Parts: sequence; structure tokens; C-alpha cells
Amino acid sequence: MDIETITKQSKFIPYLICAYNGIDYITSYANESLNQKTLFNSFINQLLNFFNKDSKVIIVYAHNLSGFDGIFLLKHLLKYGKVKPLLFNGKLMSIKINLNIDGYKNKTIIFKDSYLLLPQSLRNLCVAFNINIGKGYFPFLLTNIFYKGILPNFENWTGISLSEFELLVKEYTNITWNFKEEAIKYCKLDCKCLYEILVQFNELIFNHFKVNIDIPLTLPALAMKIYKSQFMPKDKIYQLLGNIDKDIRESYTGGSVDVYIPHNRTENFFTNIFRKLYCYDVNSLYPFIMAKTPMPLNLIKFHKNMDNIKLENFFGYIKVEVFCPSNMLKPVLPFKFEGKTIYPTGNWIGIYFSEELKAVKLLGYQFKLIKGYEFSKSNIFDKYVDHFFNIKLNSNGAQKAIAKLHLNGLYGYFGRKQDLIETVNVNNNSLHNYLSTRIVKDLLKINNDYSTLLLSDNINHKVLRNLNMICESNIKSTNKIVMSNVAIAAAVTAYARIHMIPFKIDPNTLYTDTDSIFTLVKLDPSLIGDEIGQMKDELKGGIIEEKDVVCNQG
Repeated sequence: MDIETITKQSKFIPYLICAYNGIDYITSYANESLNQKTLFNSFINQLLNFFNKDSKVIIVYAHNLSGFDGIFLLKHLLKYGKVKPLLFNGKLMSIKINLNIDGYKNKTIIFKDSYLLLPQSLRNLCVAFNINIGKGYFPFLLTNIFYKGILPNFENWTGISLSEFELLVKEYTNITWNFKEEAIKYCKLDCKCLYEILVQFNELIFNHFKVNIDIPLTLPALAMKIYKSQFMPKDKIYQLLGNIDKDIRESYTGGSVDVYIPHNRTENFFTNIFRKLYCYDVNSLYPFIMAKTPMPLNLIKFHKNMDNIKLENFFGYIKVEVFCPSNMLKPVLPFKFEGKTIYPTGNWIGIYFSEELKAVKLLGYQFKLIKGYEFSKSNIFDKYVDHFFNIKLNSNGAQKAIAKLHLNGLYGYFGRKQDLIETVNVNNNSLHNYLSTRIVKDLLKINNDYSTLLLSDNINHKVLRNLNMICESNIKSTNKIVMSNVAIAAAVTAYARIHMIPFKIDPNTLYTDTDSIFTLVKLDPSLIGDEIGQMKDELKGGIIEEKDVVCNQG
């Protein structure tokens, strides 16, 4: 499905909803008053006709349900049955409705976000999956949904070049351009594109891994399902809970963006003489780390005291007091401070992966070991990464796109926060009860009667029972326990930072981020190539011109 909107007084207002099931289309167009209830009821009633007498479930995908379509859809479903929205980290992941209307009882509709499975624009996906019907163009800045006349001016169009617009002008010479007809044509095209992409995507995944895409909600979840069914060593990876998860999560930090010199001018800033500039990017840094380095597996022992333990003999996570020389020009050990990650000098206490401590110790850092979680170690991702990287190197189109997505999609699953997530929809008159007794992470107003709350894990079951009696709603709450292992995710990012240290401390480096650098010297040819972990030469031999390295990378 897809929803088209216009903008009036800085508000998005839906005027068209289309859907496609491989055979038939649904089209619901707004009336002159843009009545939303009429628009959405027409769509939902047509969607019900897609059920046959034997089907129990319909799954409907929208590309960006989480950030757009689902927000409009949610409140109009209430009259049709029990609505179960699933929120995660403040994002609407899916909407499930158990229908409770005559003729459709015991049937279910599930709305899902295809962008969470394939996080690229629909236009790019059409190219990757070789969908010949391709995305069209539309004047999204035009707000008169019943306009008929000459082709709208160029300034009303988005995502189209002047040459492409000139072709449209020729196409519509002496032809009336009709907003409603063109909008429906464009929206139907979007739905057909998405349908063809999802069918092809599902066939590729099932043929290779015997996994269907209709159960996982996100790319990391799908990658994890493939990994577990095809590549994961048996009885190797366990979920971390409680204080272990809480402590190790303090060490979970990504890469950094560091600008050491923001230009490539010569030493005299006021001259127009520039030094040759090179830019390199690591091929699949996180997958490379996952394939080539040992990961923490089983927790062997918790050490309350580490006075008699040497860092060199330890593998796991350690709480340490850090001593970083104040004259260190490029500190490389991260520290979380007041909600931000910084790279300080001086003294502080933090929890770190042992291998990162060993690496930065060579640069002058010193540590006092306080307590630690000791793990066994093993290479557990090499077969998974090798499989998808070989596909990436030796294929094109959809297979290459899918391989790239799965190379980068798996690691994040292990780092998901270990909260008990509770999504509750309550009568707005009872909101004060929740706001005074629970930690509310997010609030989404559905309509004048109901709101969706995302609650933290400080669950008071007695309070919940009382509130459930108060809040008579047609929406059922949803509880989710998150499966994760932050020790693995934190190890991946720590190893990646270690990999980038030689580039960071090089005096010729102007800029670094998680996996790329700007430098004044050409790298050793042995470091450059197409293999995983090697560097790509982004500027093809360097350039000599004025270059703002921050703007260029951004």
C-alpha cells in the first residue's frame, strides 16, 4: 500500500490511498473536503474484500510505515477490531488488527514496514531489483488535488532533472494534465513496484536459505534468522541479562568523526596552494571484523577483584581506571559523558573490551583493573560473512544489493537494548495515572480518545491491573522481551576502532570517521583492493584542489 499527501499549513493531509495484491488494485481518493474518515474507511472496506473464505491473515507492506503511513492509518482502524501496535525505541514497527466485524471475525490484518527490511529508497530498490516499471515523477508541491490543465510548472516537481522535465513537457503538449489521474497512476506504480520487489526478495531469500520474509520485521531480524538457521554454531551464543548486560553496555560505542585539519591548503593558510588529497574507505569494516576476529562467547567468570590478573592474559570486559597522558594529541579511547561520547585525556573510570585496552596501552594509556567479566572466545561469523561477501563480489542487481544489506545487518541485532518494552493504548482521560506511576518513554496521540504509550521496564503489575480496569479500550497491550548479546556487538565496534587507530594517529591524516580517512599521503598498494577489509580509493589516485574535507565526507 501507499499513501499520498499534500501539505497545507505545514500539515501533511492524506488524499489518496492505493494498494496492490499482484492482481487487483485498491484506490481511495479524498472528496473536496478532504474528509479523512471517509478516505480511510473506503480503503479499509476495500481491503477487506481481499480476504477469501479460506484466508485468515492479510499482510500489508508500506514503504515507511514507521515514519509516515502508519501514523495516519492507526486511528482509523479502531472501529474494525482490536488493534495491537508494536513500538520499539519509539518507532512504530507494525500494526496488527484482529477484526471484530460481521463477516470478518477471527481474521487478521498486519501492516508492516518494508523499509525496515529493505532500507533503501523505492527508486534505488527498483534499480537494484531490475524492476522495469520503475518509479515515475509527480509534482508533490502542488496542493490542488482536483487540478486539470497544462503540465504544472517545474518548481512543483521534486526528484526530477530539468532534462527529464522537458521530456514530460513534450509528452503533454496539447494534452490536459489531470491531478487525480496522474496521482492514482503514480501511487499504483509505487504499489506495483513494491509488490514486485518484495516477491523477488522473498523468492531469493527462500531459495537460498528456506526462510520467508513475512515473519521478521527488520533487516537485522531477518539476518539473524538466516544466521541462526544456516550459520550459527550450535549452543554457542547466549542472551545476556541483568547487571551483565547493563555493565557491558557501557562499553558499547560506535566509531568517531575526528577532524584534525579541516582543509588541504599548504601551511600558509592565506595562499591558494593545495596539497594532494586522498580519501580511502574500508571495504565492509564491520563484516570484516566479524569474520576475522574472535568474539566473546560464554561467560567464564565474574572477577570482583582483579589485583592479581594481568590484562595481557584476560579476554572480556573490564572496569578500569584510565590514565591518559594530557599531552596526547589524538586520544583514541572513548568515554561516555553526559549522554555524549568523547575522547578525553586525563583520568576516568569506565568499562572496556580487553582487546581495545591492550591496543591503546601501546600508545601510552595506563590502567588500574577493578573488576571484569571473563569470556571464552571463538570465530563465529566467518562462514556467514564469507558467504555474503562472495555474493557481493560476484553478482549484480538484487543479489548484490541483498548481500550488502545482510553483511551490515546482522551485527546490530546483538546490540539491541535489553529493556522489557510495553506498548499500551489507553483512554486519554486516564493518561495521568500512567504519567504519575510509570516512566513513559514515548507518547503517540491516536485521536481525541486514545493514545499509545511506550513504557519503560519499571513495571508495577499491581498498578497495571488497576489501570487495566480503568482504561476500557479496544486496543490490547503488547509486551516484548528483547533478545540480544551486547558483548558481541560491543566487541565488533571495539575491534573496528582498533583497526582505525593506525590511520588516526598518522600525522598525515586530516580526517577519520568509523571506516574512512582523508590523508595527504598515498597508502601502501598492499592495503588497497576489492577484498573485505581492504581500502577503496574513493578519489581514484587523489586530487589537487581546494577541498573542505568535512563537507566532502558529509
